[in-house]
Amino acid sequence: MRIGVDAKWFFGGNPSGRMVIRNYLEQLIQRFPDHEYFVFLKNEDRNREFPWQGPGIHLIYCWGRNNLISNLLVIPWKARKLNLDVALFQYFAPFCSPFKTVVFIHDVIFKSHPEFFTFWERLYFRPMKFTAHRADRIIAVSQSEKKRIVGFRIAPESRMEVIYHGLNSNFRPREFQDRNMIHEVVSRFHLPERFLLYVGRLNERKNIFNLLQAVKFSRDPEIKLVLAGMPQGRMFDLEKKIRELGLANRVIATGHVPDEYLPALYSLATVFCFVSHDEGFGFPPLEAMASDVPVVLSEAAALREVCGDAGSYADPNRPEEIARQIDALLENRSLYKEKMHSGRERVRRYQWPNSVDRLMEILGRLHAGM
Repeated sequence: MRIGVDAKWFFGGNPSGRMVIRNYLEQLIQRFPDHEYFVFLKNEDRNREFPWQGPGIHLIYCWGRNNLISNLLVIPWKARKLNLDVALFQYFAPFCSPFKTVVFIHDVIFKSHPEFFTFWERLYFRPMKFTAHRADRIIAVSQSEKKRIVGFRIAPESRMEVIYHGLNSNFRPREFQDRNMIHEVVSRFHLPERFLLYVGRLNERKNIFNLLQAVKFSRDPEIKLVLAGMPQGRMFDLEKKIRELGLANRVIATGHVPDEYLPALYSLATVFCFVSHDEGFGFPPLEAMASDVPVVLSEAAALREVCGDAGSYADPNRPEEIARQIDALLENRSLYKEKMHSGRERVRRYQWPNSVDRLMEILGRLHAGM
């Protein structure tokens, strides 16, 4: 097959999107080398080194500053002479193309929780419903997200598939991390010996305010919270809220953490907290569990589906309940070890080779006209 891959996020974009693109491409190229891959990258990344070379790998550079416009107009125009059999896109499918189209819709939380999105974000996502109906297959990243996509009539169930994401192997317990990297991360971010950790975007949907309150309600007055991420989307004044809650000495906001530091950072945490109001999948809890760090989660459907009994769950609207789950792990060593072990077992379900095998099965059926 001649397979097009929308990889505009390969060198940039949000961390989870970049991770998904990189892993799918790596596994496709390594596991299925007999196919030809036409990789669409941004013009501004032309001078950056693409890690895989070969006669079956073709790099196509295009304008990609807006994912919607690029997918609808630019990539189809660039692909018009490539004789593609099928192409993979993120969120938006072209209105018209001579090849089969497969679209990953990672979540449509903007429909179920519009209050967490700005007007411009909601406007940007609005065409998704119209473009999804043009796609030959739509891939959701969890059963709960598939249900939401179908429920809001973004896409018909007959064209929906579910493929769970995989987990990178560099997320491992502390004893398997490079000692020099551990030392550098502790020094760079001024980490205490024990701390709660959150990794991800800082916005209101991620429920950062109630997580801060939970720290205040915790029975452990010494435990600190490390917030690793940058504000993105609708968000309150973080520094002001930290001062108002009297947590100035208990919260460490690291800002952006480079990818190479994340495995060590996870492995150093005592408890990982991810109490967002909603998710489509949820990479960070799996990364924490792979690092032997127990997780406190919100009751969001996708998080329960993905993390199962390895998580400790709380109502995201009740910071006292979040604090109780945190305290239970901090105070009960047997519970801590139980959750650590069940997390280690849970993450074995999420392997990138399995994800890519499932994707290739779908592409093969489409190519065969099934």
